[in-house]
Amino acid sequence: MEKVFRTNGSVEFDRQAPWCEITHCDLPGTPATTLLWMTDAAHHIRLAILPAAGGEIASLQVRTSECWNEILRRALSYDAWPCEATDERAPLLWPAVGRSFTQDQIADWKRTGTPPAENCYRAGGQVYDIDVHGFARKLPWHLDTFGTLDGTAYAGCSVSDSVDTLNIYPFKFKISVTYRLGGGEIAIEYEVVAGQNRGRMPCSIGNHLSLNIPFTGKGQFDKCTLRSPGSVILHQDALCLLSGERTPVDLSSPTPISHKELLDTVLGGFDRDQAWVELEDPTLRLRISHGEKSVDGMMLVADEDYFFVFWGDPALQYFCPEPWIGRPNSLNTGRGCVYLDPGQRLMWEIRIAPTVLV
Repeated sequence: MEKVFRTNGSVEFDRQAPWCEITHCDLPGTPATTLLWMTDAAHHIRLAILPAAGGEIASLQVRTSECWNEILRRALSYDAWPCEATDERAPLLWPAVGRSFTQDQIADWKRTGTPPAENCYRAGGQVYDIDVHGFARKLPWHLDTFGTLDGTAYAGCSVSDSVDTLNIYPFKFKISVTYRLGGGEIAIEYEVVAGQNRGRMPCSIGNHLSLNIPFTGKGQFDKCTLRSPGSVILHQDALCLLSGERTPVDLSSPTPISHKELLDTVLGGFDRDQAWVELEDPTLRLRISHGEKSVDGMMLVADEDYFFVFWGDPALQYFCPEPWIGRPNSLNTGRGCVYLDPGQRLMWEIRIAPTVLV
C-alpha cells in the first residue's frame, strides 16, 4: 500500500493523539482505491474505511499487550466486488433489513411449500425485486471529508440515488455516514435524507457487523459470552420472517454465545436508550450499542423496533451482533418501517467500545 496523506490537526505529530492516514488498496475492478485508516493510539484502536466498498469498515483492530488483533471477520479481504455475502466485515443494510416477500409470494409458499425464488416488495402498485438486506452495501460511496478535531479522528462518506437505484427503489435519497474514533470508542452515525419524492419514502436500516470470535485467538468459541438487557426472542418462520411467537429470555448475566438459540436469533425487548450487547472473550470485552438520534425534537422509531440480530458459526469462529432498526419484510408489511416525507431525515448511531481485560 502507498501512503498518500496523514493529518493529526496540529503542526507537531503526537502518536498518542488520534490521526488519519490515506493509503491505497486494490478493490476488484477499482485499482488504487482510497483506504482511510483512523487510529486512536492512546486507547489502542484503529479501523479502516473503504468508501468505494459500500462505505463500510474494512478493518477493526484492537491492541493488547502482545500485538494488534483483527476482530472484524474477513477484514480487507475483497475477493470480488460487489460482495454478495453479508456475513463479512460491517455492511450497511438499507433500505431493507432481512428478507422481503409480497403477500402473493407468501400465499404461494403456504399453498405449495416452495420458498420464493426472489425477494420482492410492492410500492405504488408495482412489484420490485430487491436483494436480501437491500442494496446500499453494493454501491460505491464517496469519501467527503476526514481529519481530526477536538481529540477525535473522523471520516465522512455518502451515496445518493441513481438511475440504477431508481429502477429497483423508486425513491430519491441521500445517505451519509460519519465515523468518529476517540476516547476509546467508535461512533458510526448514519443520516438518511428523503429526496423530493411524490410520497413518503419507506426504509429500515441495520448493520451486519461480523466479528472474529474469540477476538484475539485466545480461548474457545463456546467460552465466549454475551450480555444484554434485551428481554425477548422473536421467533422466525421457515422464510426467516417473524412468526409472531415470542419467548422471554434473561441475558443480564454473561451467557455463552454457543447456545443454539443465540446463533440465529432476533433479540428484542429493548428500551430505546438501552439497546446494547456486550461480548467478551478472555482478553477483550466489546460493547455495541445503537439508537435513533433526535431530529428537530422528533423520534421516528418505536421502542419495539429496536433489535439485535445474532448469527454465528462455531466452526468458522465468527459471530454477528447486528443492530437493526426495523423488521424483516417491513417494506411489504409496514411494520418496523420508517416513513420519510420529502426532505425529512432519519439519524441513527452505532457505538462500539472495546475494553482490554489483560
